[in-house]
Amino acid sequence: MMCNINRILDGMTVNEAIFRCGELQLPFEQVVRLVSELEPINQKQLLTDLETPGSAEYDRYRAGVAEGILRLNVCLESDIETDQKDAYKSLSAERRRQALDEKIKDLFGS
Repeated sequence: MMCNINRILDGMTVNEAIFRCGELQLPFEQVVRLVSELEPINQKQLLTDLETPGSAEYDRYRAGVAEGILRLNVCLESDIETDQKDAYKSLSAERRRQALDEKIKDLFGS
């Protein structure tokens, strides 16, 4: 398998990188590590901001998560419309996983 050797976040602003990491639902510690390679930042402060509901960084990351989930569902639905093998099973499994994740967050917090 051929892989693009360019760094994925190169050329992005810190805000764009946080959003993109949210789309991929990367753990906060990985977000901090990747973003700190774009420009010098206070890593401890960024981690705190990512974990603090209402902060700009938290909101940006969560918006990325929502966008990523939307894209995934659109792609899975598109596969169903074009009769891709097992696409319906994949979409159903993903929706069950999302519902389970939401229930866990409701019960135990995020």
